[in-house]
Amino acid sequence: MRVTAECIPCYLQQCLKAMEQQDLSNEEKEEMLLRLFPVIAGLDRALTPAENSSIVMHHLVGYMGGSDLFEAAKRESNEKALQLMGKLQKEVHGSRDPVKQAVKFSVAGNVVDLGLFDEYDLDAALKEVIRTGFARDDYDRFNELLSKARKVLIIGDNSGEIVFDRLMVEVLKSKGIDVVYGVKGSFIINDATVKDAQQAGLDQICKVITNGNNYLGTIEKQCSQEFLEEFKKSDIVVSKGQANYESLEGTELAGDKTFFLLKAKCPVVAGYLGVSCGAVVFVRNTVAKNLRE
Repeated sequence: MRVTAECIPCYLQQCLKAMEQQDLSNEEKEEMLLRLFPVIAGLDRALTPAENSSIVMHHLVGYMGGSDLFEAAKRESNEKALQLMGKLQKEVHGSRDPVKQAVKFSVAGNVVDLGLFDEYDLDAALKEVIRTGFARDDYDRFNELLSKARKVLIIGDNSGEIVFDRLMVEVLKSKGIDVVYGVKGSFIINDATVKDAQQAGLDQICKVITNGNNYLGTIEKQCSQEFLEEFKKSDIVVSKGQANYESLEGTELAGDKTFFLLKAKCPVVAGYLGVSCGAVVFVRNTVAKNLRE
């Protein structure tokens, strides 16, 4: 994906959400935003929205002292999600297609995005995804490839959401598949880190690695060699969330084995996907479709 004019107000909106995690006056918020204008003006429009958004956020965090602005909120969202795990595990393992049920619950968790939304209702999100299903659905192809897969890499997205991904890990491992879970190397907004993976218990059931950076999405040139090797060795990659879609869609790295699992939360991403804003999708990488179909 490439930057559009609509991305610019989103950079500022995301920064406002980040500042709301701290006790700042309106004057302080305004001063911070004004300091970011030259940064935004100097961004490279050839980069993806995820990369440019990361650059802006890095500057904001630096202006505010370099601490994790979402630390308390991330912990709270993980705790809230963990309260639902027992019930959801029973539903997944008792369903006719545990993998599909786990995938649906995983994308329902994508509503937990403190970088964009103030309020979220996990119960409502879970019920809505089960009721409506995917606006674009490549699950059958995914399931076909899964029958031959030995190793799956799941690239995580947000805190809170990471807890629901554990359901997918559990189901895949019950099929004898080796699962690796990827998180950020350091904090950026509410994206999951190793600390979140540990709180969710993921480190107890699968290998957890970092991508070696704190950029939104998965930007190949910023990723560690370990992460890229795991990516290339995996038979299937499940990429969670908008930023990963923005940065991986159509790339050679994603190739013909990557499936994007997300809720389209902005009109630009929805337009790329060909769905309405707010729709959830489970789609194979565009390059994969061109190569195989």
